[in-house]
Amino acid sequence: MRYAGETERRGWAVRLTVGGVLVYAGMALLLVIQTARLVTMDQLWTDGVSVASVGLVAVSAAAALLFLTAVVTRQPLIEGDGPWFITMGWALLIALTALSFVISLSSSLASDEAVWVTIPAVFVPFWVRKLEESYREGVDEARRER
Repeated sequence: MRYAGETERRGWAVRLTVGGVLVYAGMALLLVIQTARLVTMDQLWTDGVSVASVGLVAVSAAAALLFLTAVVTRQPLIEGDGPWFITMGWALLIALTALSFVISLSSSLASDEAVWVTIPAVFVPFWVRKLEESYREGVDEARRER
């Protein structure tokens, strides 16, 4: 018998638990705030619209969109069951973070203008996966004890 919020691992899609969704939603919110911060930052746009400025905004927005997609579909960004950008979301986050560093280092932007949220965003999918595995093991153990 399946209970509300329970995930099935035998042949069905692994879905994020409520805790996983909340962590992903929190990370998405931080990335949206970072994107808004970059858009409204005067120092970033003093030289006009540059490739570096637009690149940093695009990287931050893409990372936010990736987390928002994972929240809406309740699919983890590691070993999920969905489109390639969800199942390989962790690799996409690493690539976006590397791109933000390359943009920041190759341009004249100061370090406080860099995309600071994407660094911890790289580790969130792995951390959530570990937490959800522990949760599922606890649920399975509780069922065996009944």
